[in-house]
Amino acid sequence: MQIRVPGARAIAIVAAVALLGTGTAYAAGAFRSGTVTKIGFASPAKASDYGWNEQGYNGAKAAAAATGAKLQAITNIGYDKTDVILRQLIQGGANFIVAHASGYDTIAARLAQQYKVPMITYDVPTNLKKGYVSYITTSSQEGAYLAGILAAKMTKTHKVGIVISAADDNWYKMSGGFAQGFRSVDKTSKIYFATISPTGYDDAAGGKRVATSVIAQGADVLFTMGDDASFGYLQAVESAKVGHKVWMIGDIGDMTPIDKNHVFLSSVLWNFAKTFTQAVKDINAGTYGTHGYNLDLQNGGVSLLKTNYIPASVWADVQKAQQQILAGTITIKVTHTAGQVQALLK
Repeated sequence: MQIRVPGARAIAIVAAVALLGTGTAYAAGAFRSGTVTKIGFASPAKASDYGWNEQGYNGAKAAAAATGAKLQAITNIGYDKTDVILRQLIQGGANFIVAHASGYDTIAARLAQQYKVPMITYDVPTNLKKGYVSYITTSSQEGAYLAGILAAKMTKTHKVGIVISAADDNWYKMSGGFAQGFRSVDKTSKIYFATISPTGYDDAAGGKRVATSVIAQGADVLFTMGDDASFGYLQAVESAKVGHKVWMIGDIGDMTPIDKNHVFLSSVLWNFAKTFTQAVKDINAGTYGTHGYNLDLQNGGVSLLKTNYIPASVWADVQKAQQQILAGTITIKVTHTAGQVQALLK
């Protein structure tokens, strides 16, 4: 999850002046339309990260196809040009914009109301303004619970690891879900918990270093969360020389296409396609901004990836637990801090 806060106010001011000088009417309501004809998408990194940015882009592309809208995507913009890029999408005619990072929330909410262009933000349920601003949250702990069951069934050393890239609420939710799923099967095996740094989302070298350290302590299944740090996790698992198989369970996206050493066991996938599509429908219906959106097992926004490496009997156990979650017979505690995660590990 990308949550860092953008800056570069000077650039934003220059961009605003440039827009005012184009002669186009950017007054309130100028871009407001009853029907979304063009979806804009802005993300902090490239749409080839097998994770957050790629899944967001794929979701926006699918939503455009499903609703007959065009798509304009600007990716790999970082955090110091957010204002400029969102205005560029507005200028280009986008009448719904996915500001695909919670670090974009403040600017996106402001510009959506200023230019009357609906935008979607992340993680902040107070980000609601009828017609213009809504948000996405996740129940990612549900998918992580299933990943914990998978890890408990697959470990041979009876030691597993959770490695997160940063101090991120979503990572804590998923870590806690994983711990509860694991403990529902195995009460005694060791679970290591490690963090790269407070903001190590894209620290691939740090990911490799920390994952290697956890593997060296005997962990043979790693549940990893990271954005670009995930490439470092994969390298660590691929290069592990410990005399036994080491598995990686990823997050948000599917790294199977680059898994050359057959170590990518599964991933807690996030799928934005249905949510973005519903947002467009809500805009067209005039109900956008009256409620938020959530990714969960029930609506398919969260799921556990099935790979050929998972035995049929193990997958059957995972599916049984999923049905119990959906039926409400399994309750998953939501964790928001490292301390809450550590309490579950004990």
